[in-house]
Amino acid sequence: MIDPAIRQLLDTYFAAPPPSGPPDVAALRAAALAAPQHLGGVAESVSGVADAMVPGPTGLVPIRIYRPAGERPLPLVLYAHGGGWVTGSLDSHDKLCRILANRLAAIVVAVDYRLAPEHVYPAALDDVDAAWRWIRREARALGSDPARHAMAGDSSGGNLVAALALRLRDRGEPQPALQLLLYPALDAACASDSYDTFATGHNLTAAQMRWYWSAYRSTAPVGEPALSPLAAPTIAGLAPAVIAIAEADVLRDEGIAYARKLADAGIATRLVRCEGMIHGFLRWTGVVPAARDWIDVIAAAARL
Repeated sequence: MIDPAIRQLLDTYFAAPPPSGPPDVAALRAAALAAPQHLGGVAESVSGVADAMVPGPTGLVPIRIYRPAGERPLPLVLYAHGGGWVTGSLDSHDKLCRILANRLAAIVVAVDYRLAPEHVYPAALDDVDAAWRWIRREARALGSDPARHAMAGDSSGGNLVAALALRLRDRGEPQPALQLLLYPALDAACASDSYDTFATGHNLTAAQMRWYWSAYRSTAPVGEPALSPLAAPTIAGLAPAVIAIAEADVLRDEGIAYARKLADAGIATRLVRCEGMIHGFLRWTGVVPAARDWIDVIAAAARL
């Protein structure tokens, strides 16, 4: 059953039908920024927020560092925002990152990776990879505990985190202490049953998600593991995972399938089923009271 506050949003804020024809990228990006401004409530206070630039594969990559109250050294979480690899920014996920810093009692470092369609796969993954490398090098200066470095992301950001864990393993580099995947996009084939069940009427449509995948994937094979982590032939050796799924979401089933695949490989995995929720709900804490409750549940499962 859809949460009443979510139903109200579907009937009002998200009631307009998707425009016909090719998506307007500028309009999508504006909407991705406007939604949390209108629906995210008052931004939580944290001990400190600082913007910085870190070396990337083709230039500097913007990051934003959130420090909660607490004595050093603190756990640290690299955060990759959602938005279908096309939208999203440091600002669109600012309120969520503040909440996560406080609930996880961890330094959160959000990364502003390059977006499609201007920059296709693997540009976004390369930028998140570069930010992770920088965090590991600068652990002492950041006041973080190197033994408690984690990675997190929502939607397309969850895809990038899962893909980076695979990339680190294949390079023989240390895994994070945890991978926190929030309604992640894990399969470019877009073939799970939830694509049919929730194809329309639940904000993110199946057609929209397929378009986001095509904008990011470009000509890469659908089954390439760093693009579609669910397609990886083996996932042995990956970090423990907490995977949160929304009940009414086209991406629901692939999150469940990935959790099962990790668990079958002997990887400690916790699946959090966010009942009554739809894709994107984590950024609507100002008008969806249950969103904060689910964040508390997720944070309790993911505390380092």
